Amino acid sequence: TSRNIARIAAWALVIFVIIGLMLYMRSRAARTAPVRINSLAVLPLENLSKDPEQEYFVDGMTDELITDLAKIHSVRVISRNSVMAYKGRHEPIPQVGRELNVDAVIEGTVMRSGNRVRIRAQLIEARSDRHIWAQAYEGDVRDVLKLQEQVAQAIAEAIKGKLAPEEQVHLTSAKVVNPDAHEADLRGFYELHKHGAAGTFLPAGEEIEKAIKFFQQALSIDPDDALAYAGLADAYYDQSTFFRAPLEVMPKAKAAATKAIELDESQAEAHASLGYVRLTFDWDWAGAEQEFRRALELNPNLASGHAGYAHYLLTLGRSQEAIQELGELRNVDPLFPQSHVGLPYTLWNLRLYEEAVEAAKKEDDKRVVALSRIEEGRTQEAVAAADRAMKVARNPVILAQLAYVYARAGMKDKATTILNGLEAEVKQRYVCGFNVACLYAGLGDKEQAYAWLEKAYGDRSD
Repeated sequence: TSRNIARIAAWALVIFVIIGLMLYMRSRAARTAPVRINSLAVLPLENLSKDPEQEYFVDGMTDELITDLAKIHSVRVISRNSVMAYKGRHEPIPQVGRELNVDAVIEGTVMRSGNRVRIRAQLIEARSDRHIWAQAYEGDVRDVLKLQEQVAQAIAEAIKGKLAPEEQVHLTSAKVVNPDAHEADLRGFYELHKHGAAGTFLPAGEEIEKAIKFFQQALSIDPDDALAYAGLADAYYDQSTFFRAPLEVMPKAKAAATKAIELDESQAEAHASLGYVRLTFDWDWAGAEQEFRRALELNPNLASGHAGYAHYLLTLGRSQEAIQELGELRNVDPLFPQSHVGLPYTLWNLRLYEEAVEAAKKEDDKRVVALSRIEEGRTQEAVAAADRAMKVARNPVILAQLAYVYARAGMKDKATTILNGLEAEVKQRYVCGFNVACLYAGLGDKEQAYAWLEKAYGDRSD
Protein backbone atom coordinates (compact mmCIF):
# COMPACT_ATOMS: atom_id res chain seq x y z
CA THR A 1 0.00 0.00 0.00
CA SER A 2 0.99 3.63 -0.30
CA ARG A 3 1.31 3.84 3.54
CA ASN A 4 3.77 0.91 3.60
CA ILE A 5 5.80 2.44 0.77
CA ALA A 6 6.02 5.76 2.71
CA ARG A 7 7.08 3.93 5.85
CA ILE A 8 9.83 2.03 3.97
CA ALA A 9 11.01 5.26 2.36
CA ALA A 10 11.20 6.96 5.76
CA TRP A 11 13.26 4.14 7.24
CA ALA A 12 15.55 4.15 4.20
CA LEU A 13 16.06 7.88 4.68
CA VAL A 14 16.89 7.40 8.37
CA ILE A 15 19.39 4.63 7.55
CA PHE A 16 20.94 6.77 4.81
CA VAL A 17 21.39 9.71 7.23
CA ILE A 18 22.90 7.45 9.92
CA ILE A 19 25.37 5.95 7.44
CA GLY A 20 26.25 9.43 6.19
CA LEU A 21 26.87 10.66 9.73
CA MET A 22 29.04 7.64 10.52
CA LEU A 23 31.16 8.17 7.41
CA TYR A 24 31.48 11.89 8.18
CA MET A 25 32.57 11.24 11.78
CA ARG A 26 35.05 8.60 10.64
CA SER A 27 36.62 10.88 8.02
CA ARG A 28 36.74 13.77 10.51
CA ALA A 29 38.42 11.54 13.08
CA ALA A 30 40.93 10.43 10.47
CA ARG A 31 41.69 14.05 9.62
CA THR A 32 42.17 15.10 13.22
CA ALA A 33 43.75 11.95 14.67
CA PRO A 34 47.31 12.52 15.85
CA VAL A 35 49.92 11.08 13.49
CA ARG A 36 52.83 9.13 14.94
CA ILE A 37 55.94 10.23 13.09
CA ASN A 38 59.11 8.25 13.67
CA SER A 39 60.86 9.14 10.42
CA LEU A 40 60.91 12.06 8.01
CA ALA A 41 62.62 13.49 4.97
CA VAL A 42 63.31 17.15 4.20
CA LEU A 43 62.87 17.52 0.46
CA PRO A 44 65.09 20.11 -1.29
CA LEU A 45 63.69 23.56 -0.54
CA GLU A 46 62.51 25.48 -3.59
CA ASN A 47 64.27 28.63 -4.74
CA LEU A 48 61.44 31.15 -5.11
CA SER A 49 63.73 33.84 -6.51
CA LYS A 50 64.28 31.65 -9.62
CA ASP A 51 67.82 33.05 -9.70
CA PRO A 52 70.28 30.20 -10.39
CA GLU A 53 72.95 32.18 -8.50
CA GLN A 54 70.93 31.60 -5.31
CA GLU A 55 70.87 27.79 -5.58
CA TYR A 56 73.88 27.45 -3.28
CA PHE A 57 72.02 29.45 -0.61
CA VAL A 58 68.79 27.46 -0.91
CA ASP A 59 70.61 24.10 -0.89
CA GLY A 60 72.51 25.32 2.16
CA MET A 61 69.21 26.06 3.92
CA THR A 62 68.05 22.51 3.13
CA ASP A 63 71.29 21.04 4.52
CA GLU A 64 71.13 23.05 7.72
CA LEU A 65 67.48 22.20 8.34
CA ILE A 66 68.31 18.51 7.92
CA THR A 67 71.24 18.88 10.32
CA ASP A 68 69.05 20.56 12.95
CA LEU A 69 66.25 17.98 12.73
CA ALA A 70 68.74 15.10 12.72
CA LYS A 71 69.67 16.02 16.30
CA ILE A 72 66.26 14.74 17.47
CA HIS A 73 67.29 11.29 18.63
CA SER A 74 63.87 9.67 18.50
CA VAL A 75 63.23 10.54 14.83
CA ARG A 76 65.01 9.02 11.84
CA VAL A 77 65.92 11.79 9.40
CA ILE A 78 66.99 10.95 5.85
CA SER A 79 70.39 12.34 4.86
CA ARG A 80 70.90 15.04 2.24
CA ASN A 81 72.54 12.54 -0.13
CA SER A 82 69.26 10.70 -0.66
CA VAL A 83 66.82 13.63 -0.57
CA MET A 84 68.78 15.64 -3.14
CA ALA A 85 67.77 13.00 -5.69
CA TYR A 86 64.33 14.66 -5.61
CA LYS A 87 65.56 18.18 -6.43
CA GLY A 88 63.28 19.61 -9.11
CA ARG A 89 61.29 16.37 -9.55
CA HIS A 90 58.00 17.16 -7.73
CA GLU A 91 57.05 13.51 -7.17
CA PRO A 92 53.78 12.65 -5.34
CA ILE A 93 54.35 12.70 -1.58
CA PRO A 94 53.04 9.14 -1.00
CA GLN A 95 55.54 7.89 -3.60
CA VAL A 96 58.41 9.73 -1.91
CA GLY A 97 57.31 8.30 1.42
CA ARG A 98 57.42 4.75 0.05
CA GLU A 99 60.80 5.19 -1.67
CA LEU A 100 62.47 6.71 1.39
CA ASN A 101 60.45 4.64 3.89
CA VAL A 102 59.38 7.65 5.97
CA ASP A 103 56.23 8.65 7.84
CA ALA A 104 56.36 12.34 6.93
CA VAL A 105 57.89 14.74 4.44
CA ILE A 106 58.84 18.41 4.78
CA GLU A 107 58.46 20.67 1.77
CA GLY A 108 59.29 24.35 1.70
CA THR A 109 60.51 27.43 -0.09
CA VAL A 110 63.25 30.00 0.44
CA MET A 111 63.09 33.59 -0.74
CA ARG A 112 66.11 35.84 -0.31
CA SER A 113 65.92 39.55 -1.03
CA GLY A 114 68.99 41.56 -0.08
CA ASN A 115 69.66 40.94 3.61
CA ARG A 116 66.21 39.48 4.28
CA VAL A 117 65.37 35.76 4.18
CA ARG A 118 61.90 34.19 4.18
CA ILE A 119 61.49 30.46 4.80
CA ARG A 120 58.18 28.66 4.46
CA ALA A 121 57.88 25.02 5.48
CA GLN A 122 55.09 22.47 5.72
CA LEU A 123 54.95 19.05 7.33
CA ILE A 124 52.99 16.43 5.37
CA GLU A 125 51.96 12.93 6.35
CA ALA A 126 53.49 10.78 3.62
CA ARG A 127 50.91 8.00 3.40
CA SER A 128 47.80 10.20 3.17
CA ASP A 129 49.37 13.39 1.74
CA ARG A 130 47.66 15.23 4.62
CA HIS A 131 49.13 18.56 5.68
CA ILE A 132 49.88 18.53 9.41
CA TRP A 133 51.63 21.85 9.96
CA ALA A 134 52.74 24.90 7.98
CA GLN A 135 54.41 28.16 8.93
CA ALA A 136 56.48 30.99 7.42
CA TYR A 137 59.46 32.68 9.06
CA GLU A 138 61.30 35.83 8.05
CA GLY A 139 64.45 37.49 9.37
CA ASP A 140 67.81 39.09 8.72
CA VAL A 141 70.49 37.04 6.96
CA ARG A 142 72.73 37.50 10.05
CA ASP A 143 70.15 35.55 12.05
CA VAL A 144 69.62 32.83 9.45
CA LEU A 145 70.78 30.02 11.76
CA LYS A 146 68.39 31.14 14.50
CA LEU A 147 65.66 31.39 11.88
CA GLN A 148 66.28 27.80 10.83
CA GLU A 149 66.33 26.64 14.43
CA GLN A 150 62.89 28.21 14.90
CA VAL A 151 61.65 26.23 11.90
CA ALA A 152 63.27 23.00 13.15
CA GLN A 153 61.95 23.49 16.68
CA ALA A 154 58.39 24.14 15.44
CA ILE A 155 58.54 21.01 13.26
CA ALA A 156 59.96 18.98 16.14
CA GLU A 157 57.16 20.12 18.46
CA ALA A 158 54.55 19.33 15.79
CA ILE A 159 56.00 15.81 15.64
CA LYS A 160 56.74 15.12 19.30
CA GLY A 161 54.68 17.64 21.24
CA LYS A 162 57.42 18.20 23.82
CA LEU A 163 61.17 18.03 23.32
CA ALA A 164 63.61 16.39 25.70
CA PRO A 165 65.88 18.88 27.52
CA GLU A 166 68.98 17.88 25.52
CA GLU A 167 67.05 18.24 22.24
CA GLN A 168 65.86 21.65 23.37
CA VAL A 169 69.49 22.67 23.94
CA HIS A 170 70.56 21.40 20.51
CA LEU A 171 67.81 23.42 18.81
CA THR A 172 68.42 26.68 20.67
CA SER A 173 72.18 27.07 20.44
CA ALA A 174 72.59 29.01 17.18
CA LYS A 175 74.77 32.09 17.14
CA VAL A 176 74.56 35.23 15.04
CA VAL A 177 76.74 34.57 11.99
CA ASN A 178 79.00 36.80 9.96
CA PRO A 179 76.97 36.91 6.73
CA ASP A 180 80.04 37.04 4.45
CA ALA A 181 81.73 34.09 6.19
CA HIS A 182 78.49 32.09 6.19
CA GLU A 183 78.04 32.89 2.50
CA ALA A 184 81.48 31.46 1.77
CA ASP A 185 80.68 28.37 3.88
CA LEU A 186 77.50 27.70 1.89
CA ARG A 187 79.33 28.13 -1.41
CA GLY A 188 82.04 25.76 -0.18
CA PHE A 189 79.58 23.00 0.74
CA TYR A 190 77.70 23.56 -2.53
CA GLU A 191 80.90 22.81 -4.48
CA LEU A 192 81.85 19.91 -2.23
CA HIS A 193 78.44 18.27 -2.65
CA LYS A 194 78.69 18.64 -6.43
CA HIS A 195 81.55 16.19 -6.34
CA GLY A 196 79.81 13.61 -4.19
CA ALA A 197 80.80 11.76 -1.05
CA ALA A 198 84.20 10.22 -0.51
CA GLY A 199 84.46 6.67 -1.79
CA THR A 200 82.00 6.98 -4.68
CA PHE A 201 84.88 6.91 -7.19
CA LEU A 202 83.89 9.99 -9.19
CA PRO A 203 86.51 11.37 -11.59
CA ALA A 204 88.75 14.16 -10.35
CA GLY A 205 87.25 17.60 -10.86
CA GLU A 206 87.73 21.15 -9.70
CA GLU A 207 84.87 21.09 -7.19
CA ILE A 208 86.93 20.05 -4.17
CA GLU A 209 89.61 22.67 -4.85
CA LYS A 210 86.90 25.33 -5.25
CA ALA A 211 85.33 24.20 -1.97
CA ILE A 212 88.68 24.48 -0.16
CA LYS A 213 89.14 28.05 -1.44
CA PHE A 214 85.66 29.05 -0.23
CA PHE A 215 86.28 27.57 3.24
CA GLN A 216 89.63 29.37 3.41
CA GLN A 217 87.86 32.57 2.38
CA ALA A 218 85.37 32.10 5.21
CA LEU A 219 88.22 31.69 7.69
CA SER A 220 89.93 34.84 6.42
CA ILE A 221 86.71 36.68 7.36
CA ASP A 222 86.01 34.81 10.61
CA PRO A 223 88.99 32.83 12.00
CA ASP A 224 86.69 31.20 14.58
CA ASP A 225 84.29 29.72 12.01
CA ALA A 226 83.99 26.10 13.17
CA LEU A 227 81.79 25.18 10.20
CA ALA A 228 84.50 26.26 7.75
CA TYR A 229 87.07 24.09 9.54
CA ALA A 230 84.66 21.15 9.44
CA GLY A 231 84.18 21.72 5.70
CA LEU A 232 87.94 21.82 5.15
CA ALA A 233 88.34 18.52 7.01
CA ASP A 234 85.74 16.90 4.74
CA ALA A 235 87.33 18.33 1.60
CA TYR A 236 90.87 17.24 2.42
CA TYR A 237 89.70 13.75 3.42
CA ASP A 238 87.72 13.44 0.17
CA GLN A 239 90.95 14.03 -1.76
CA SER A 240 92.96 11.40 0.11
CA THR A 241 93.96 8.21 -1.74
CA PHE A 242 91.54 8.84 -4.61
CA PHE A 243 93.07 12.10 -5.87
CA ARG A 244 96.04 13.07 -3.68
CA ALA A 245 98.61 11.30 -1.54
CA PRO A 246 97.38 10.76 2.03
CA LEU A 247 100.65 12.22 3.38
CA GLU A 248 99.84 15.45 1.53
CA VAL A 249 96.25 15.99 2.65
CA MET A 250 95.44 13.88 5.70
CA PRO A 251 97.51 16.00 8.15
CA LYS A 252 95.53 18.99 6.87
CA ALA A 253 92.25 17.12 7.39
CA LYS A 254 93.32 16.19 10.92
CA ALA A 255 94.30 19.75 11.80
CA ALA A 256 91.05 21.18 10.41
CA ALA A 257 88.82 18.64 12.18
CA THR A 258 90.68 19.13 15.47
CA LYS A 259 90.30 22.91 15.22
CA ALA A 260 86.58 22.60 14.39
CA ILE A 261 86.02 20.49 17.51
CA GLU A 262 88.10 22.88 19.62
CA LEU A 263 85.85 25.77 18.50
CA ASP A 264 82.57 23.81 18.68
CA GLU A 265 82.59 20.38 20.31
CA SER A 266 79.06 19.70 19.03
CA GLN A 267 80.23 19.53 15.38
CA ALA A 268 79.27 15.92 14.65
CA GLU A 269 80.65 16.09 11.10
CA ALA A 270 84.06 17.15 12.41
CA HIS A 271 84.13 14.19 14.83
CA ALA A 272 83.33 11.85 11.92
CA SER A 273 86.11 13.39 9.81
CA LEU A 274 88.58 13.02 12.66
CA GLY A 275 87.43 9.43 13.06
CA TYR A 276 88.30 8.74 9.42
CA VAL A 277 91.78 10.25 9.94
CA ARG A 278 92.35 8.18 13.09
CA LEU A 279 91.24 5.04 11.25
CA THR A 280 92.83 5.30 7.81
CA PHE A 281 95.90 7.48 8.46
CA ASP A 282 96.89 7.31 12.13
CA TRP A 283 95.86 3.64 12.45
CA ASP A 284 94.60 4.56 15.90
CA TRP A 285 91.71 2.12 16.36
CA ALA A 286 90.65 3.27 19.82
CA GLY A 287 90.75 6.93 18.80
CA ALA A 288 88.73 6.20 15.65
CA GLU A 289 86.02 4.39 17.59
CA GLN A 290 85.83 7.21 20.11
CA GLU A 291 85.32 9.84 17.38
CA PHE A 292 82.74 7.85 15.42
CA ARG A 293 80.77 7.09 18.57
CA ARG A 294 80.83 10.76 19.59
CA ALA A 295 79.67 11.81 16.09
CA LEU A 296 76.68 9.44 16.27
CA GLU A 297 75.92 10.48 19.84
CA LEU A 298 75.63 14.09 18.66
CA ASN A 299 73.78 13.20 15.44
CA PRO A 300 72.39 9.65 15.25
CA ASN A 301 71.28 10.31 11.67
CA LEU A 302 74.75 11.24 10.35
CA ALA A 303 75.44 9.11 7.27
CA SER A 304 79.20 9.70 7.33
CA GLY A 305 79.24 8.64 10.98
CA HIS A 306 77.54 5.32 10.23
CA ALA A 307 79.71 4.73 7.14
CA GLY A 308 82.90 5.47 9.06
CA TYR A 309 81.93 3.30 12.01
CA ALA A 310 81.09 0.43 9.63
CA HIS A 311 84.52 0.87 8.01
CA TYR A 312 86.14 0.76 11.46
CA LEU A 313 84.27 -2.43 12.42
CA LEU A 314 85.23 -4.08 9.13
CA THR A 315 88.88 -3.12 9.63
CA LEU A 316 88.88 -4.81 13.03
CA GLY A 317 87.25 -7.94 11.64
CA ARG A 318 83.95 -7.39 13.45
CA SER A 319 82.05 -8.40 10.33
CA GLN A 320 78.53 -8.94 11.68
CA GLU A 321 78.61 -5.63 13.53
CA ALA A 322 79.87 -3.95 10.34
CA ILE A 323 76.95 -5.35 8.34
CA GLN A 324 74.53 -4.23 11.05
CA GLU A 325 76.02 -0.72 10.97
CA LEU A 326 75.66 -0.63 7.19
CA GLY A 327 71.98 -1.38 7.77
CA GLU A 328 71.83 1.72 9.97
CA LEU A 329 73.51 3.66 7.16
CA ARG A 330 70.93 2.41 4.68
CA ASN A 331 68.12 3.53 6.98
CA VAL A 332 69.24 7.16 6.87
CA ASP A 333 70.72 7.15 3.36
CA PRO A 334 68.63 4.69 1.30
CA LEU A 335 69.30 6.02 -2.21
CA PHE A 336 72.96 6.98 -2.16
CA PRO A 337 75.60 4.40 -3.20
CA GLN A 338 78.40 4.28 -0.62
CA SER A 339 80.74 2.37 -2.93
CA HIS A 340 83.85 2.38 -0.76
CA VAL A 341 82.19 1.02 2.37
CA GLY A 342 78.86 -0.10 0.96
CA LEU A 343 77.27 -3.47 1.62
CA PRO A 344 78.35 -5.15 -1.67
CA TYR A 345 82.02 -4.24 -1.24
CA THR A 346 81.92 -5.17 2.45
CA LEU A 347 80.45 -8.59 1.69
CA TRP A 348 83.12 -9.13 -0.96
CA ASN A 349 85.82 -8.25 1.58
CA LEU A 350 84.28 -10.84 3.91
CA ARG A 351 84.43 -13.41 1.08
CA LEU A 352 80.67 -13.80 1.10
CA TYR A 353 80.62 -13.77 -2.68
CA GLU A 354 77.05 -14.84 -3.45
CA GLU A 355 75.68 -12.34 -0.94
CA ALA A 356 77.97 -9.68 -2.43
CA VAL A 357 76.65 -10.35 -5.94
CA GLU A 358 73.05 -10.20 -4.76
CA ALA A 359 73.65 -6.87 -3.02
CA ALA A 360 75.69 -5.52 -5.95
CA LYS A 361 72.95 -6.27 -8.46
CA LYS A 362 70.48 -4.28 -6.36
CA GLU A 363 72.85 -1.29 -6.45
CA ASP A 364 74.02 -1.87 -10.04
CA ASP A 365 77.62 -2.25 -8.85
CA LYS A 366 79.12 -4.26 -11.72
CA ARG A 367 82.62 -3.95 -10.25
CA VAL A 368 81.71 -6.04 -7.19
CA VAL A 369 79.93 -8.58 -9.40
CA ALA A 370 83.14 -8.94 -11.43
CA LEU A 371 85.36 -9.20 -8.33
CA SER A 372 83.08 -11.78 -6.72
CA ARG A 373 82.63 -13.97 -9.79
CA ILE A 374 86.39 -14.15 -10.45
CA GLU A 375 86.98 -15.35 -6.88
CA GLU A 376 84.32 -18.03 -7.42
CA GLY A 377 86.03 -19.18 -10.60
CA ARG A 378 83.09 -18.13 -12.77
CA THR A 379 85.40 -16.45 -15.28
CA GLN A 380 82.97 -15.79 -18.10
CA GLU A 381 80.51 -13.97 -15.83
CA ALA A 382 83.35 -12.02 -14.20
CA VAL A 383 84.68 -10.78 -17.55
CA ALA A 384 81.19 -9.84 -18.76
CA ALA A 385 80.61 -7.78 -15.60
CA ALA A 386 84.07 -6.19 -15.89
CA ASP A 387 83.39 -5.23 -19.52
CA ARG A 388 80.20 -3.48 -18.49
CA ALA A 389 81.92 -1.72 -15.59
CA MET A 390 84.78 -0.54 -17.86
CA LYS A 391 82.32 1.51 -19.93
CA VAL A 392 81.90 3.98 -17.06
CA ALA A 393 85.11 3.46 -15.05
CA ARG A 394 87.31 6.55 -14.77
CA ASN A 395 88.90 6.42 -11.33
CA PRO A 396 92.25 4.61 -10.98
CA VAL A 397 90.94 2.59 -8.02
CA ILE A 398 88.16 1.09 -10.11
CA LEU A 399 90.39 0.60 -13.17
CA ALA A 400 92.98 -1.28 -11.10
CA GLN A 401 90.34 -3.58 -9.62
CA LEU A 402 88.88 -4.37 -13.05
CA ALA A 403 92.35 -4.98 -14.48
CA TYR A 404 92.90 -7.46 -11.63
CA VAL A 405 89.79 -9.34 -12.80
CA TYR A 406 91.13 -9.49 -16.37
CA ALA A 407 94.52 -10.69 -15.09
CA ARG A 408 92.90 -13.47 -13.05
CA ALA A 409 90.83 -14.41 -16.10
CA GLY A 410 94.01 -14.93 -18.15
CA MET A 411 93.47 -11.78 -20.25
CA LYS A 412 96.93 -10.46 -19.46
CA ASP A 413 97.23 -8.21 -22.51
CA LYS A 414 94.10 -6.30 -21.51
CA ALA A 415 95.22 -6.09 -17.89
CA THR A 416 98.68 -4.88 -18.92
CA THR A 417 97.17 -2.17 -21.13
CA ILE A 418 95.23 -0.82 -18.15
CA LEU A 419 98.34 -1.13 -15.97
CA ASN A 420 100.43 0.90 -18.43
CA GLY A 421 97.77 3.60 -18.38
CA LEU A 422 97.79 3.67 -14.57
CA GLU A 423 101.58 3.90 -14.37
CA ALA A 424 101.52 6.78 -16.87
CA GLU A 425 98.89 8.47 -14.73
CA VAL A 426 101.15 8.19 -11.67
CA LYS A 427 103.28 10.94 -13.22
CA GLN A 428 100.30 13.32 -13.22
CA ARG A 429 98.32 12.40 -10.10
CA TYR A 430 98.34 10.11 -7.07
CA VAL A 431 97.39 6.48 -7.64
CA CYS A 432 96.84 4.18 -4.66
CA GLY A 433 99.69 1.66 -4.52
CA PHE A 434 97.59 -1.05 -2.90
CA ASN A 435 95.34 -1.41 -5.94
CA VAL A 436 98.31 -1.49 -8.33
CA ALA A 437 99.90 -4.14 -6.10
CA CYS A 438 96.77 -6.29 -6.36
CA LEU A 439 96.90 -5.93 -10.14
CA TYR A 440 100.53 -7.10 -10.26
CA ALA A 441 99.61 -10.01 -8.00
CA GLY A 442 96.90 -10.95 -10.47
CA LEU A 443 99.53 -10.89 -13.24
CA GLY A 444 101.79 -13.14 -11.15
CA ASP A 445 104.54 -10.51 -10.71
CA LYS A 446 105.23 -10.86 -6.98
CA GLU A 447 108.29 -8.59 -7.00
CA GLN A 448 106.35 -5.61 -8.36
CA ALA A 449 103.38 -6.45 -6.13
CA TYR A 450 105.57 -6.26 -3.02
CA ALA A 451 107.20 -3.04 -4.26
CA TRP A 452 103.84 -1.34 -4.69
CA LEU A 453 102.64 -2.64 -1.32
CA GLU A 454 105.70 -1.06 0.29
CA LYS A 455 104.87 2.19 -1.49
CA ALA A 456 101.25 2.03 -0.28
CA TYR A 457 102.46 1.39 3.27
CA GLY A 458 104.84 4.33 3.11
CA ASP A 459 102.09 6.54 1.69
CA ARG A 460 99.71 5.36 4.45
CA SER A 461 97.09 4.60 1.78
CA ASP A 462 93.80 3.23 3.00
